[in-house]
Amino acid sequence: MAKEPEFLVSTVGQMEALASPVRHQIHLVMEMLGACSVNELAERMGRVPETLYYHVRRLEKVGIVEQVGRRVGTGREEAIYQLKAKHLRIDPSQSSPRFLKAMAKGCGSLLRFAQRSFVRALEARADRRVSPKRGLRIEQVTVRLSAGNLAKLNERLDSLQRFLADADEPSGQKMYVITVATAPL
Repeated sequence: MAKEPEFLVSTVGQMEALASPVRHQIHLVMEMLGACSVNELAERMGRVPETLYYHVRRLEKVGIVEQVGRRVGTGREEAIYQLKAKHLRIDPSQSSPRFLKAMAKGCGSLLRFAQRSFVRALEARADRRVSPKRGLRIEQVTVRLSAGNLAKLNERLDSLQRFLADADEPSGQKMYVITVATAPL
């Protein structure tokens, strides 16, 4: 399990590393698995391990992932990695053009992952119906917010994130992707 509750993404290198769809998926799978080898990641992601070593090392280089040990795997010793923190938060004080460009790319990666997950879940259902009871839900709301109501919304989103972190069952439960994006128009 990750040691810290939250990791502040505060450098261009960290943001660029997380902008990759593969590294985003590695982060999600490591949230679920905890400490694991690249072989275990590859198995869970349906990929060949050789395609993931570069990505894991990149996450390690920027401090998001750390090597926590070694063990004998499939006949030879392999490194064990874990997230430094389960949840990531982007440093709101960062405003360099490179950081913002990487953040925009990362946003696209998150939204594409959510869309692909939604479509996969929808295609896996025999009845093809979307409803909250089935765990499939998509909403979009356009609203005018005062500064006070925007602050309340952000407090509720922070509260939701804390709830989800506390509600996360270590095993035996179905995994859900929850993606929220807010942006002024």
